[in-house]
Amino acid sequence: MNREERRREEKLHGRNAGGTAAALAGLREAQMHHQAGRLDDAERGYQQLLARIPTQPDALHGLGLLLYRRGNLRDALTRLAQARAADARNPVYCFNHGVVLQRAGLLPDAVDAYNRAIQLNPRYIDPRTNLGNVYKELGRLAEAQATYEQVLALSPDHAEAHNNLGVVLKEQGRLDAAADAYRKAIALKPAHAEAHNNLGLVLLEQGLVDDAIRSFERALQAHPGYGTALYNLGIAWIWREDIPRALRCFAETAKAKCAHGRPVTDSAIFRSRVKHDAEQIGYLFERGLIGDEWHAYHEALLDLCGRLEPAPGTVSPNRVALSPADLQPVAPSFNRLLYIAPCDMIAEGALAPDLDPAAIEARYLATQPEVTYIDGLLSEEALRRLREFCWTSTIWKKDYENGYIGAFLGDGFASPLLLQIAEELRRRLPRIFSTHRLTQAWAFKHDSARRGLNIHADAAAVNVNFWITPDEANLNPESGGLVVWDKEAPREWDFKTYNSDKARGSIYEWLTSQGANEIKIPYRANRAVVFNSDLFHETDDIAFKEGLTNRRINITLLYGHRHRP
Repeated sequence: MNREERRREEKLHGRNAGGTAAALAGLREAQMHHQAGRLDDAERGYQQLLARIPTQPDALHGLGLLLYRRGNLRDALTRLAQARAADARNPVYCFNHGVVLQRAGLLPDAVDAYNRAIQLNPRYIDPRTNLGNVYKELGRLAEAQATYEQVLALSPDHAEAHNNLGVVLKEQGRLDAAADAYRKAIALKPAHAEAHNNLGLVLLEQGLVDDAIRSFERALQAHPGYGTALYNLGIAWIWREDIPRALRCFAETAKAKCAHGRPVTDSAIFRSRVKHDAEQIGYLFERGLIGDEWHAYHEALLDLCGRLEPAPGTVSPNRVALSPADLQPVAPSFNRLLYIAPCDMIAEGALAPDLDPAAIEARYLATQPEVTYIDGLLSEEALRRLREFCWTSTIWKKDYENGYIGAFLGDGFASPLLLQIAEELRRRLPRIFSTHRLTQAWAFKHDSARRGLNIHADAAAVNVNFWITPDEANLNPESGGLVVWDKEAPREWDFKTYNSDKARGSIYEWLTSQGANEIKIPYRANRAVVFNSDLFHETDDIAFKEGLTNRRINITLLYGHRHRP
């Protein structure tokens, strides 16, 4: 028996075990079941072997991967750590342990596991690639860049590494270098849909709109139905001033997300969402906008809403775990756009005719950093249509723990009127928006019994936040609006630092250290707050009446890119 065979025997049976061919055969059989997807049989085989040899590393490793495949991250991590302890010099064990640590959000531990795998095998590409991804996720962009460059030094034809390097370069504002990296990925893998899409984003930011459109279209050719590329193509068509094509892209994106008719696969539901959907479907029935076929669904919503109501005097989380049987009756709310109200452009213009653009621009530019508000933003007809659209359209599909729900351009929120408003603002206030074009738009609808948005900044140049709920719904006219701080987010902070609930404490500490002052802008219907997107802001305290049409609705338009003209 040579040294390698002896080492294999020691791994399988332990240093002092005599070892049998049956144990090795049992391991191979379990691995074959695992590879074929027969997970119950594989688990049984691994467990039988571990009952005889508790520290057998291959069985521990295989069982850990099986548990990971089933979504049991906690037990998977335990088994993979045991496998590493049993055979500390196996780089594959370290790599797979890192994969599960990364998936579990334990990023510093994942960094350690990947680094150990690399130490054991310096030419092992996979842990280097994943290490770069973790560094990127942690915002350690220079280390991510260096790691991807190490991958490419070992494997110059690694298309994924070129693409990943491009992402990191773009996040550092190095657009030309990012474009070069994406082009190298595409040259190596012409059907690399993500690289085509990423190249399109760089070209769009550089103002090369036609080239960006071609890149997004190539991404869709490589991957038909690629939702991210379809959404980005819609944004590019806005920049090209072809609103009908933009709307078609957004409609296709929304249809793919919300009109597929598949059953609910969620394992939990938000109380605030059930409450809203019950109110909205009831309102649609009152207005005669949907048919009797939805009565059973409405009754199921009301029943679920009652069962989810927390006991008086108790505080319960918004997100609640439910069984598939509990969720099945309410599936249509999550899967379908039951009703979309017409919301067409207005020939006479969507903005109020008596706006004074010169005065608005002067107020905005006189404040450093820039912030102002506009009362009476929309014409009466535009405000009426937008309210009707938001009250009746079943587009509110994005849930948040604070209780508000969101609708985005790619979820059904895009309408001809909304895009008209966005373009008219840009054209009528050129000293504010300069060359900045629309990059994102969304709306949030709030629950009167819960909080609004936590403190954050946005990844853009100019932010427009306007409110459309009637003033009579607001129980406190001195509140309910927006609080903006007069200090810009540090330029070195990335998106996850200035737009993350986990960073709230550090944001407040930084604002205090800078002597920042808060600017409190009370809620008013048809009021818009226009400000530098680098300014931290949060929803003020909310006290609105109950009922669908009393819910506070704010609409956000983002223009341009952060720190770039």
